[in-house]
Amino acid sequence: MAKMFLGILLVVCALNLVWPDREFSESENRMLEQRPELSLSGVESGRYMEQYETYQADQIAGRDLWVQLKTHADLLMGKRESGGVFKGKDGYLLEDIKTPDEEQMENNLSAIRKFQESYPDIPMYMMLVPNAANVLSDKLPAFAVTRDQDADFQRIREALDEKLAWVDASQAMEDHKSENIYYHTDHHWTTLGAYYAYQELEETMGLDTGKAPELTPYAVSNSFNGTLSSTSGYETGYEEPIYVYLPEEEEAAPEVVVNYVDEQKKTATLYDTSKLKEKDQYGMFLGGNSGLINIRTTADSTERLLLFKDSYANCLVPFLTPYFREILIVDPRYYYGDITEIMRDNKISSVLFLYNGNTFVEDNSISGVLNNDETE
Repeated sequence: MAKMFLGILLVVCALNLVWPDREFSESENRMLEQRPELSLSGVESGRYMEQYETYQADQIAGRDLWVQLKTHADLLMGKRESGGVFKGKDGYLLEDIKTPDEEQMENNLSAIRKFQESYPDIPMYMMLVPNAANVLSDKLPAFAVTRDQDADFQRIREALDEKLAWVDASQAMEDHKSENIYYHTDHHWTTLGAYYAYQELEETMGLDTGKAPELTPYAVSNSFNGTLSSTSGYETGYEEPIYVYLPEEEEAAPEVVVNYVDEQKKTATLYDTSKLKEKDQYGMFLGGNSGLINIRTTADSTERLLLFKDSYANCLVPFLTPYFREILIVDPRYYYGDITEIMRDNKISSVLFLYNGNTFVEDNSISGVLNNDETE
């Protein structure tokens, strides 16, 4: 056994000498650590050794195989959690509920309140979407304990002091929890889940539903395997559908021009079907995340919406195009511009904040973006 172990170790070491480094892991859906540069300051601080250790782990020969072997070994020992992801019932993978960064969250909430006070005549709305582990708690493995996200949402709602109208996505998700409103292998909600939340949003915003065409769901993929599978190593062979909702009569839908401002790219569709050939197929909605997207429509409306969001909003935006002449979408994680200019130059008539709970309570960018607004 000792000789066999040493033999395997020698083979792996030899392979590592010739194994090419990779920049991206398709199976884990993340960038891999690259060889760090050697420097005296890096060695003295210990940073170089830490980076090199991570580099070695990320670039080890046959890494994907080792990750799968570890996952299967953990399962045999009864472990049902990996990388903050629970292996739940009925094929569901459920991301653990995140604990808020209290200081950063208060900074964000304070910035949102001040932003609203700067534009008191513009209606603003807040939609926080609960994560699957909160709504589908019955799918969690036995003895799994998660944070009470409902209590966190209530605290956030009270902290906003009714300055923003609250869109109750939690109730919409709870009412339809028996349906396929979250992906099994991904942290996002499905387009069906987004549709139910959109119905709550249209009621809260008082949107004229007579302007919206009748929609029918169409499957654009049946082979989606999401980021939670990549993160945990669970359900790597599980494939599920992705749906889009399209008008029954094509001419009834408004035409759109989608301008990806930072990328200096324009398109006439809200969907990037080339993403269906990649690992993260959810990226087909709006082509993924960008700092600033400007959507102009032919809708019978003069209203203009400013949307602050994370990736949960990407599959909900298509439901909103019949109601707005223009939708400006800001993802604070990637946006470094001036919100004052957007508010001034685009005649914004309403503002919506749309996030999933886990992203919002850990976000460190909302306050930075809103604090760029110098309006007094």
